[in-house]
Amino acid sequence: MPLDNLQELAHERLCTRCRGRIFASVGHSYTNIQRGEFIEFSLKSFGYEPSTIPENECEICGGLFSQLQNYSEEIVHRLEGYEFNTFLVGTTLSRDILEKETGIQTRYGGKGESLKKEVNRELGKIISLRTGKEFDNADPDIMVKIDVNYMSIDLQIKSLFVYGVYRKFRRDVPQTRWIKYSEIKDTVESIIGEEAMKMAGGTNYFLHGAGREDVDVRMLGNGREFVIEVAQPKIRGIELDVLEERINSSGKGVEVKDLALVKKPEIVRIKDERYVKKYRALLENTEGGPVDVARLKSAIGKLNGKVIYQRTPLRVSTSRSDLVRQRMIKDVFLESEDPPVIIIEAEAGTYIKELVSGDGGRTKPSLSDLAGQRIQIRELDVIEIER
Repeated sequence: MPLDNLQELAHERLCTRCRGRIFASVGHSYTNIQRGEFIEFSLKSFGYEPSTIPENECEICGGLFSQLQNYSEEIVHRLEGYEFNTFLVGTTLSRDILEKETGIQTRYGGKGESLKKEVNRELGKIISLRTGKEFDNADPDIMVKIDVNYMSIDLQIKSLFVYGVYRKFRRDVPQTRWIKYSEIKDTVESIIGEEAMKMAGGTNYFLHGAGREDVDVRMLGNGREFVIEVAQPKIRGIELDVLEERINSSGKGVEVKDLALVKKPEIVRIKDERYVKKYRALLENTEGGPVDVARLKSAIGKLNGKVIYQRTPLRVSTSRSDLVRQRMIKDVFLESEDPPVIIIEAEAGTYIKELVSGDGGRTKPSLSDLAGQRIQIRELDVIEIER
């Protein structure tokens, strides 16, 4: 460093710690206070008397480090009642301080670290010692946010994520809590989520499903994958066998299995899966009278193994983009003639009701068109998801 810069450095109105932080990347085994002491010794050795001032008068930190114990006491108090293993600290500082610090860091070679980083680290050490919990930069259970400008502390609690597989045995239960179903009390989401929220001491819950079935469609067979997210949980280590028993014994027509605690990326995985699904459909003639089984058999033969084109159905057109999609109908066969019941195996995303009815020509070809009669589904079940 040029001697002129040494003279400037000596006259900076900084505490020992902030002077040392300017060179935080030099010598990894030292604290910033130790670096500051080395720098002050070196300055004196060159005949410059550093204007070292108390921390509470420092132009950068303003005595912030002397307040960390007080912050930690309040934080630890706020953390009481929360079950967690890891945490992270984040600090908001004034723009003036950040700009002033950036200017000083740049002036002396850009070898330092930010005040924010050191505050977070030092406060994290104190909290870790007081709680026995680990400081985690990657995926903490709790994020402690401190705004120095307003002397405020905010806790951001990571959601609890429980994976499972559900089956639904009723035809009057929607999957999620939609406004359009506001008159319906029970949903798959509420039946699972209410119990999970109670056990975790959370504030809300959200169901993330691997696809969805209509409110009047039963989900049978091997079930549908889901993740229930519990917001702001106080208890993270909930007993999953107890949760499963409470849901399954509620008598509300939803059962779960294979429960496991997972991380948030599991939501992305199950939503991205494109499983082939198998359905059982009870048919009826919309014009009255019986379904012509001979014509139905002929239509099934023409539909089996074919690619169909489906425009977004009218019944969901207000909530989904109006697109035309190609879907493969892998297999269709007649399971029963009286009553007429068919089994359909189709690519994920196929609108099964419209595959049968034709939806006014929006699905082509449809079973109705191929059979030359107006057919619709009276009852529909998902009987297998080929995971």
